[in-house]
Amino acid sequence: MPCVAFVSLLAGVAVSAEVLEVARSFPDGGGYDDSWKGSGSPEEVRHQGEVILAKAERSYCCGYTFAVAMRVLGERGLLEGKSVDQVRRFQKLWYGSTDKDREVLCAYAAQELGVGREVPLEKARPGDFVQLWRASGSGHSVVLVDWVREDGRVVGMKYRSSQGSTGGIADKVEYFSDAPGRKGGIDRKRTHACRLSEASAKENSDKSPSKG
Repeated sequence: MPCVAFVSLLAGVAVSAEVLEVARSFPDGGGYDDSWKGSGSPEEVRHQGEVILAKAERSYCCGYTFAVAMRVLGERGLLEGKSVDQVRRFQKLWYGSTDKDREVLCAYAAQELGVGREVPLEKARPGDFVQLWRASGSGHSVVLVDWVREDGRVVGMKYRSSQGSTGGIADKVEYFSDAPGRKGGIDRKRTHACRLSEASAKENSDKSPSKG
C-alpha cells in the first residue's frame, strides 16, 4: 500500500506540473481588459478547426484560465469526441453565463463536459483551477500555484491569472479574510477548486514507448 500511495503522489505531482507549465507558457503582462467585453483570451482558441475564442488585445481572468484549460485538455486528449457546440457551451459556462453555474464556474463547466470535477478546497493542489470570491463580492478565476501557510495553517494562496493590479498575466499572492493579522479578502467558504481529468487511456497509450 505505501508503494501505491507513493506512485499516486508522484502522478499527482506530474499532473500538477503539466498544468503549471502551460500556465507559465503565457508570458507575464500583456495588459488587462477591465471592460470584460472581449474574449479576454491571450491566444486564439480553436476546436475542430472552428474558432471558439478570438485572441484579445488584453486579457482578463476567465479568458486566461480558459485558454490554459483548453491547451491542457487538448494535450491530454480529453476533447476528442466533443462537438464544437459542446465546447462553445463549455466556454460560456466557464465564464459564468448562467445563474446555475455562476458560483463555481470552472468546476461546473468541467463537470458538465465530462473533463473534470470540483474537489474540496482542502484537497486542492497546485495546478488546479480555482474560482474565488471575496468578501467585497468580486470574484476571480485563477490557476493555483501554491498555498500560503503560516504556523501550519493555510492563510492564503499564490495563483497565476490576469488581473489589473499586475497589468495582465502574472503570479500573485492573496489572503483569506479569516487569516489573522492579514488584510485578506478571499471568502474561504466561497472558494471552489476544479481539477481537470487526467489523460485519456488513448493519449497515455500514444505517449508510451514502443515495445516492438
